[in-house]
Amino acid sequence: MVDVKKGMKVKIYPTREQKDCFHRNFGCCRKAHNVVLDKYNKMHSNDSNLRPTFTFLNKLLNEAKREFPYLEDVESTSLQQEIRDLATSFDNFFKNPSHFNKPHFHKKKTVKLSFRQTIRQDIRIIQKNKMILRKYGKVKFHTSQEYFQILNDKNTKFNNVTISFDGIDYFATFNIDFTEEEWELTGKNVGCDINSNVNGWLVTSDEEKEYFDIDHENQMVKFINRIMAKCTNGSKKWKKQKIRLLKWYHQRSNKLDDYIEKLSTEMVKKYDAIVFEKNYSKIKILIGGEQNMVFPLTKFITKLQDKFARHKPQAEGVVFVDAKYTSKKCHFCGNINHELDVKTRKWKCPNCGKILDRDINAAINILNRWDYGDSLENAK
Repeated sequence: MVDVKKGMKVKIYPTREQKDCFHRNFGCCRKAHNVVLDKYNKMHSNDSNLRPTFTFLNKLLNEAKREFPYLEDVESTSLQQEIRDLATSFDNFFKNPSHFNKPHFHKKKTVKLSFRQTIRQDIRIIQKNKMILRKYGKVKFHTSQEYFQILNDKNTKFNNVTISFDGIDYFATFNIDFTEEEWELTGKNVGCDINSNVNGWLVTSDEEKEYFDIDHENQMVKFINRIMAKCTNGSKKWKKQKIRLLKWYHQRSNKLDDYIEKLSTEMVKKYDAIVFEKNYSKIKILIGGEQNMVFPLTKFITKLQDKFARHKPQAEGVVFVDAKYTSKKCHFCGNINHELDVKTRKWKCPNCGKILDRDINAAINILNRWDYGDSLENAK
């Protein structure tokens, strides 16, 4: 059993009245952010030693509430959380200005529509398929059976909940602490060769090949953009196509996220060690047809590492080896075929006569290289 802090995102179905309240809260959070930031900037111009701590910015928020009484109409902790995020942004900027930007004003057209409520530890906000929000009442939500059981577990502790709107649907993201079971060790290891999506972007030493394609989604995005180009900007037809375009954007991103989530879970459950070549970040995996979208390989490997840390802390996890000659070396006899070119997918070993699949052979060599103790540290 492992104690885990995790965010769980579920789709919610607010009533029309609740939607109006949510959008009012979105706007008030943006207003509070801009007013407090403006007040601090003016005071900082007169006193450069003034530090934007949360306590100080919260005092400016109280002044803003007196100037704009409608800020009192929304849930109070959501405004405090907005100011806390502003204070954190200032802290990050002062600690590392080359990496973090200075906090800026939120524009109405570009700001992400969301607000966050804190949750008291002695209050249960989940009642089966409904959650209870302060000031807004009960809101229905829908999620997977796994998430449903975790959210309704009495031992699950809720820290906060974030309500967001992506232009079409409403979501709630719960920050929770719960106990998660560890997965059993299987004693199996696998080597993985990364290459173009045409021949399988991921080829394992178990002779399995993974393919992924979102060409249809990209074609629909391209088609709808053509329709919008012929419409008058802001017209009824243009707005209708814009919503349609957003749905296809979301379907494309959801399809990719779902694929990464399921494949990473399957591999971590099946193997105790997953071996990659160390220069994987230089490989571009095209998944979008004509639009040449690149598969987020780093995101996938990070997901594997996170799941190993949570569910299999005793396992070797994700390891890296030097990939030199993994494609040209026969895994049967060890002979290196220096005449092998990039376009050749299958070749016959001139030494032992075995017929080899280029990618599967490379995956087996990657696994064997790690078995012989050639990890990333030894390869450098």
